[in-house]
Amino acid sequence: MRFAMYKTAHGGNGMISLENAYDEIRELGHNFAIALAERGHDTKESDLMNGLAAYHTLKLEGENARMDAAHRLVMRDITDIMFKRARAAARKAAAKKASA
Repeated sequence: MRFAMYKTAHGGNGMISLENAYDEIRELGHNFAIALAERGHDTKESDLMNGLAAYHTLKLEGENARMDAAHRLVMRDITDIMFKRARAAARKAAAKKASA
């Protein structure tokens, strides 16, 4: 399991797990979607995607150390997953080309 450390508002150290990081970003996204819906906007994205959009759209970086750590963890995890998929696709394409 992955964790990230961050400085708390009181100068101590905090820790957040990958699971909790996803939960925090999803919660942000859910609240963001509700706020948009109240203003007549229809969001069709998942709470996760809405959370990532909210973090950037509202320029939340630096506002809350726990949210910053959650964002870093989620983005790192998503990036790792996408690189694994890209490498697997490249290996599959190379194997297909070699067998042809």
